Amino acid sequence: MLRLRSDDPAAISLLAAIRTGDLPSLQGMLAKQPAMASAIIGEGAKLRTPLHVATDWPGHFPNGTAIVSALIDAGANPNVRREGVDYPETPLHWVASSDDVEIFDVLMKAGADIEAIGGSIGGGSAAK
Repeated sequence: MLRLRSDDPAAISLLAAIRTGDLPSLQGMLAKQPAMASAIIGEGAKLRTPLHVATDWPGHFPNGTAIVSALIDAGANPNVRREGVDYPETPLHWVASSDDVEIFDVLMKAGADIEAIGGSIGGGSAAK
């Protein structure tokens, strides 16, 4: 599993591509290093994966469906959980909090578990 500190230039570039919807840059990074699709980024309680970043609040990032699809196509697990936190939320938990229906649909089609528990609100699933 690839781990990147949040101040690592590769992590900074990856997060920027995701947040700005820069699909060509993201695809280039994933072509060179496919493990970036499933990287653990950050330190301590701020650990997250690229899919968590793409589904983070407030959601509705530019080119979001293509970005999430590219990450999944490169091997990102739609059911990945955050590590080392009280609430091991999946990307589906995060996207539910921002009502980003298009990304929700992409995750569901990729096999995301709507019943996965661990949400920060009552420990429940994204469906609750």
